[in-house]
Amino acid sequence: MERAPASGAKAEPFFFLTLYMQTVLGYSPVQAGSAYLPVTAGIGIAAGISSRLFPRIGTRPVIVAGALIAAAAMYELSRIPVQGDYLTDLLPGLAVMSLGLGAVFVGVTTAANAGVPAEQAGLAAALLNTSLQLGSALGLAILSTVATTRTQRLLAEHRPAQDALTGGYQRALLVGSLFVLAAAVIALRATNTRGEHPAAELPTDQRIPA
Repeated sequence: MERAPASGAKAEPFFFLTLYMQTVLGYSPVQAGSAYLPVTAGIGIAAGISSRLFPRIGTRPVIVAGALIAAAAMYELSRIPVQGDYLTDLLPGLAVMSLGLGAVFVGVTTAANAGVPAEQAGLAAALLNTSLQLGSALGLAILSTVATTRTQRLLAEHRPAQDALTGGYQRALLVGSLFVLAAAVIALRATNTRGEHPAAELPTDQRIPA
């Protein structure tokens, strides 16, 4: 199985942005969920474009580019203000981040399954899913600690609750962008594949003699 970097930052930004929308901006659960509809479209578009690029340039450039785009978008989202507006402060960053993450998701999946025999495809998929789940859990634990620590520090300075919460979310998104940037650096050393499948071996009696 080809080696590919497993991203542990696939759900963390959405977690903190959802908290921001509900606890700071006062969105209802339905409104917060609806805010991610453009993200779904962006990931689908990025996945479709990326799958067409693999046979030409391979998975590594797509993963690196996607991670850099996602990191830049997360950094921009880390600057969300207390009195934020969806159209100007959230939607642009969400749209760009969805394009980057879509490229990373499909690139990592393709690279992880390239060269895997058909009888081991299930094992490869299970290993990939496990690594993604563990990475997400670890990343969320770290970023939650970062956000909580920052919020508590601001509250200790007698800052308003909304300011303190926003400050915590900002810090978590900033650190998350650094994690994704690190994933892009790691991806530079990953094997570049084009989604190749292993050639089926011919029966012994049908092989061409050397």
